[in-house]
Amino acid sequence: MFTPLVSILINNYNYGRFLGAAIESALSQDYPSIEIVVVDDGSTDNSRDIIDRYAGRIISVIKENGGQASAFNAGFAASQGEILCFLDADDLFNPEKVGRVVKAFLEQGLNSRSLMVHHLLAVKNETGKEIRELYAGRTHTSPMNLYDFAKRHRCLYYEAGPTTTLSINRALANRLFPIPEKGVRVSADDFVVLGASLVGELHSLQETLGSYRVHGHNNWYGDGRPKPPEYKHALETYLNAKLSESGLEPVISYEKSMHAWPGLRDRRQWIRLYWLMLRVCFRDRDRKTFAAAYHTTIEIGMMAMKTIRRKRAALLGKHDERQRTL
Repeated sequence: MFTPLVSILINNYNYGRFLGAAIESALSQDYPSIEIVVVDDGSTDNSRDIIDRYAGRIISVIKENGGQASAFNAGFAASQGEILCFLDADDLFNPEKVGRVVKAFLEQGLNSRSLMVHHLLAVKNETGKEIRELYAGRTHTSPMNLYDFAKRHRCLYYEAGPTTTLSINRALANRLFPIPEKGVRVSADDFVVLGASLVGELHSLQETLGSYRVHGHNNWYGDGRPKPPEYKHALETYLNAKLSESGLEPVISYEKSMHAWPGLRDRRQWIRLYWLMLRVCFRDRDRKTFAAAYHTTIEIGMMAMKTIRRKRAALLGKHDERQRTL
């Protein structure tokens, strides 16, 4: 049986208390042909000591702190595998993870085209106890490519799971890397997933092949927090560059899409928001756009109600204070 080399890329920053378990889960794979690349992104805790314990069994990359994108780039540069599996240092792989992912790639023709495979993760708390009936990740009809969606809407949606669910073949990795580092301290997986959505194929497995650990500072996946302008500019520029390199029209323009609505809403730029909503709804005229417009309108209404209640409470407080002084 053909057993392509698989590179497990572990990115770590100050997760020494979890790192050993992550490395052990990579070493415990039931698939024989793996290399483990551990990138330490300038940790100041005991991470280096943990890495030293595995000397000779892993490839270690020790670098100055530069953020998750720089850690991804360093891991890619040090890897040799035909398949790259990403693993956050606070997460875990199930023993069958790599073997199952390899099977999925071989079924599709490994490097016949640019491919991503992703799956589900069980959710665990900081102590490793599984949180019942919670899963991180998404599934969809495979194969999936979102270029036609991007041409219509000028934006993309993230149709995969967090970093630890993601695996890509070398054909796709060579097209996506390196990714921008400036302004990309976190959420570097957006560049990998959205890039793959445009110039490759996404294949989802309806299987739980690892664990996503929820603790104090890591819960970025699916939280809806707005990204800073520098990050959004880097992402848009990157995606359009990948489209151009692939001979496709660079169509991503977040400021002309429904993705601009939350920022305008939060900044209370109502005239610009309403004008853009009307333009996008008229341009796109589909269920997804109308649904986004509906939810945005509801959120604006809720903001208005909160403002009214806050002003009313302030007025009542002033009235009560005046009564007490009389």
